[in-house]
Amino acid sequence: MYNDIHIALDALMQRKNQTYGIDHFRKLLKSMGNPQDQLQTIHIGGTNGKGSTTNYTRSILQEAGFRVGTFTSPHLIVHNDRIRINNVPIADDIFLNYINQTYPLWDEHHLSMFEIDMLISILYFLDEGVDYVIYEVGLGGRLDATNVINPEICAITNIGLDHQGILGDTITAIAHEKAGIIKEGVQLVTTIQDREALDVMINTVHDHHGKLKQLCIPRYKRVDKSYFFEHENVTYTLTNQGSYQVGNAALAASIVRFIIPELAADVFQRGVRLASWAGRFEEILPNVYVDGAHNEMGIERLVQSAEILPRPHVAVFAALKDKEYENMVHQLTEAFDTVIVTEFDFFRAARAQELAENQNVQTMTPYTQAIDTALENQGTGSIIVTGSLYFISEAREYLIKKVNE
Repeated sequence: MYNDIHIALDALMQRKNQTYGIDHFRKLLKSMGNPQDQLQTIHIGGTNGKGSTTNYTRSILQEAGFRVGTFTSPHLIVHNDRIRINNVPIADDIFLNYINQTYPLWDEHHLSMFEIDMLISILYFLDEGVDYVIYEVGLGGRLDATNVINPEICAITNIGLDHQGILGDTITAIAHEKAGIIKEGVQLVTTIQDREALDVMINTVHDHHGKLKQLCIPRYKRVDKSYFFEHENVTYTLTNQGSYQVGNAALAASIVRFIIPELAADVFQRGVRLASWAGRFEEILPNVYVDGAHNEMGIERLVQSAEILPRPHVAVFAALKDKEYENMVHQLTEAFDTVIVTEFDFFRAARAQELAENQNVQTMTPYTQAIDTALENQGTGSIIVTGSLYFISEAREYLIKKVNE
């Protein structure tokens, strides 16, 4: 039993995967009467944009008057952020109670941190009587702990080459893993444009006797830092959110339209307009942004979004060593005026010298100095701090302290 939430979270976050697959987790839930089946759920996967799509979906449903649970990862600020109701993280005392309640199961069922979080979320959302729960896939889909749910609808944003050591080294292989969330007779809605990946989805949906709706990402008009687009006969406005969010917002709207077809247009418009997602093209200081573009597809979309910002453009970048960071850095150097590579204290982080090898970049450590140098030389230009979400979490906190100085 734990009396302190910080000690409890330290113990929780040390839990590693001990068993490959999710059969052991399914077995535990079955012994508990499959509580997850009592929730009305939405399942969202994909390589990029699944967290943002989750947030837009939550915001629209919340504007419609529903109590909405969300389960997302990784957290950007505190661990509690992973489990929210109407965008409010689970409180420390409540989280501590669920940790103590589930603690006897941890070793008995070989539970990892992510599985414990998932279990706690199910119990919490049930106890709170939420109307809907949106589960963001953690990694892949087929063997992800969130794949124990039986959703009303599932969505897949896109398929890119990421986590290749785990999911496979081809688009087809990764698409098969992501398609593992498709359930019997359940609707899939997707913004996948890649033909190879889409074919996997079509075949999987067919095998599961479901239906597939593919969305074309809407064309948008840009005025200053706002984007205007039309989707399913509703006109939307996104302000200062990154052009890549147009597709995520449209996908979220289609998810909600499937569940509640009679919902008024103004509810969709407010939900999209009011949604904000920390760490995704988030402006912390004037023309100073943080964005968790942690793979090649994310960097490509970040570069597109940065077109609205005043030049010169400066990127401060750090990445994990298991990512294709060479290509990511190259993309940044091609599009930005200056790229500063740095590093942060994390066992999976790449060293700045590794990021800089054979690249036209500046190298600067620690990351606080890299950010300070960029700020001192900003002038009338723009700064984007980007890369690993773990790095963004630390850099964002540092920048917010600057705001409050």
